[in-house]
Amino acid sequence: MSTTDAECGLRERKKRETLLAIHRAALELVEERGFDAVRTEQIAERAGVSARTFFNYYPSKDSAVLGRRAEDFEEMRDAMLHAPADESPLEVIRRLVSDYFSSSTLDVELREQRRRVLIGEPTLAPALVRNNILLENVLTEALEQRLGVQPGAALGPRVVVNAAIGAIRACIEHRQSGGAGTIEELAEDAIRMLARGLDPAPIR
Repeated sequence: MSTTDAECGLRERKKRETLLAIHRAALELVEERGFDAVRTEQIAERAGVSARTFFNYYPSKDSAVLGRRAEDFEEMRDAMLHAPADESPLEVIRRLVSDYFSSSTLDVELREQRRRVLIGEPTLAPALVRNNILLENVLTEALEQRLGVQPGAALGPRVVVNAAIGAIRACIEHRQSGGAGTIEELAEDAIRMLARGLDPAPIR
């Protein structure tokens, strides 16, 4: 590995650590004080960064609590758009979910804390709905482009994306209600169920 590669790897690792530190600080403070009582400056201080650095990583308080940025959606768009030709759209979404929920990306304790915060803070519901709709639209547009379909010209891409995301949501709810299995295992089973049940005709 060259010095440049090593430096790039170090910068990327520090970036991930800073993202996680801000996300964790936001969750801790909201759980302690409530969403409305927390300011971005307080999150930055808890995370050990400046207010300017906070906004370099997250555009708003609710995005820091949810742990989602515009860049995350762009990465998902690219993953769908540039997936191998033999990887189905359902499998791409399953892979994205598995990557997101892997222990190296987000630890179990932090996931549980975020779940508690989202359940206990109705104020965050609109932001969560916006995120879900944005994700569905981003993946649908990428799938349309991947298939060479004009935007909005066919129902199939949106049905596939929404069905897959709905199935993943069911996995999360199943796990949160005490169901057995990891999110990754459940997602694999759910996507397999969808693949068997969807019409085998081309989705376009």
